[in-house]
Amino acid sequence: MGVKIYLVRHGEAGGAWDSTADPGLSVKGISQADTVARQLNEAIAPVRIFSSPLQRAQETAKPIGELWHQSVDIAPQLTEVPSAGIEFKDRRQWLTGVLQGQWSDQSNVLKNWRSNIVEFAKSQTEDAIFVTHFVVINSLVGFTESNDNVLVFRPDTCSVTTIGLNVDRLHLIEKGQEALTVIK
Repeated sequence: MGVKIYLVRHGEAGGAWDSTADPGLSVKGISQADTVARQLNEAIAPVRIFSSPLQRAQETAKPIGELWHQSVDIAPQLTEVPSAGIEFKDRRQWLTGVLQGQWSDQSNVLKNWRSNIVEFAKSQTEDAIFVTHFVVINSLVGFTESNDNVLVFRPDTCSVTTIGLNVDRLHLIEKGQEALTVIK
């Protein structure tokens, strides 16, 4: 039967990615987090919850943990695409370039970051929820499809994408809802 991993993109952020290091959720994002928590509670039995260490992901994971009366595990492997050394004013242009490219053309830092995400997903032995970010979800979905493009789809805020793990093989079960959202 294998393991299912539910990839939840964080709710709408309260600040832009290119103007603040670690924004929390906006009012809309808080509402989205509550909604996805209720949807997951109705759709699946409680499973282990992992969250990116960033505030917007932790705030999205919190209502799920509260409904299930369990803690949320922080997983550094699920953090946003690394952009160390890039000034805020240049981050959006840099990210646009990354998203238009292919993994094979990225820096070793980004290739290693993606590899760590894939290995973390492959290390799961039970069903789990990963509350994470746009590029992390794209990294995993692209890997399951053997697609070298960095951008393979546009997961909406608080959408749920499901991947499976059979032995050591990740595969796509279902993409979450897509939207043309601004990456914050």
